[in-house]
Amino acid sequence: MADAPAIAAVLISPSCRAAVAAGETGMAVRLIRQAVGWSQQDLANRSGYSQATISRLEREASRAARDTAILTDLAEALGVPPAALGVISGPGQRPILGGVDRRDFVGGTVGLAVTALLPQSMTTPGRIDADTVAQCWTGLRRLFELDDHQGGGTVFQLTEEMVRRLEVGLRRGSYVSAVGRELQNVTASTMEHAGWLAYDAGWHHQARHWWLEASHLADLAGIPEAQVTALTSMALQASDAPAGGRETVALAHAARSTARDRATPTLLSLLSAREAVGHARTGDRGAASSSIAEARRWLDRGRRGDEPFWLDFWGPADLACHETRVALATGGGRTAESAARTALTSVDKEAFPRNHILYTARLGSVLTQLGQLDEAIDITSKAIEGVHAVSGSRRIVSDLHRTVDLLERQKHPPATTFAGAARRLLPAPA
Repeated sequence: MADAPAIAAVLISPSCRAAVAAGETGMAVRLIRQAVGWSQQDLANRSGYSQATISRLEREASRAARDTAILTDLAEALGVPPAALGVISGPGQRPILGGVDRRDFVGGTVGLAVTALLPQSMTTPGRIDADTVAQCWTGLRRLFELDDHQGGGTVFQLTEEMVRRLEVGLRRGSYVSAVGRELQNVTASTMEHAGWLAYDAGWHHQARHWWLEASHLADLAGIPEAQVTALTSMALQASDAPAGGRETVALAHAARSTARDRATPTLLSLLSAREAVGHARTGDRGAASSSIAEARRWLDRGRRGDEPFWLDFWGPADLACHETRVALATGGGRTAESAARTALTSVDKEAFPRNHILYTARLGSVLTQLGQLDEAIDITSKAIEGVHAVSGSRRIVSDLHRTVDLLERQKHPPATTFAGAARRLLPAPA
């Protein structure tokens, strides 16, 4: 499929939501075409229709916008299932337009985006083979990419809908036992990712719900991978709680125990870092320092080559972010500043723009706490400039509001003035 992340992103954009609400198939064609970077002539060349036909269809100026044959051909040319343009057909049925005259296509914009991400045999369950499940994993990876660029709140509903489609496939699809096991694995992993997205969006009860659902399915199916991921994410959530230090350590230990000999150096580095934050929150500086050192040793071993893709984010920048949290919890202000600077300079801005904004915001917070107010204003200003692109991450929005609150309390007129302006620019807190 041509540039599925871009297609899914545009399908959940406000402009496409409005088009779907109005039942405008032509607008959907135009938005998908633009998402893959094609002109009307490019689409005409690939579909066999004239540029004039494409133009009239996109403007809803001809019957082409309701012609299932044309829409099916355009969907094939664009590399999306016909259902993404509202064309539905079951076994032995003529293609029909599904609900496009009734305010939404195929369950609304989110349904369209999921349809773009999943193979056809999952959107209308039938025979499911290993290639189908491999495409589901690709769809989940694309959800990770969308999250890295837009934040959890933007992608959460899309991921929940993907979970529902996968569960339908498990119940109604036809597959051999090995394929069924892998389908359970990708379903549990998608549930876990729904939990992560809810956490990033600030919806902690929903996050816990999906992590427990993922753990339950993984346990029933005897597939520990998703359970390890869920426990690791739950450890991060626990570390945010005022008295969550011991729970953080316990959850990280549980993840380590569940992974057993499947634990890779990257996973062990991450878990050690989570444990370090937990120890720091309980006031155990020695254990926190030891765990950070262990996390660094595991990271220095490098990737083994069989790491799950959800660990792609973990590296020096993210370890430095954990080290910042440890230093702040144990009173090491200068260490926190150094680590926060390392996190920001080490993060891959292109691959992980959400994390880049997060680490910018964290550095602004650290500098504010250390009284370096002029630089704190400059750094926080940069974070605010970028936060709207990742506004689905309410973690970042909340961090910035806390920093602005702290700046406002300083006896430094520029800080007070900045806080007043920043409050008008920031999205509302969760």
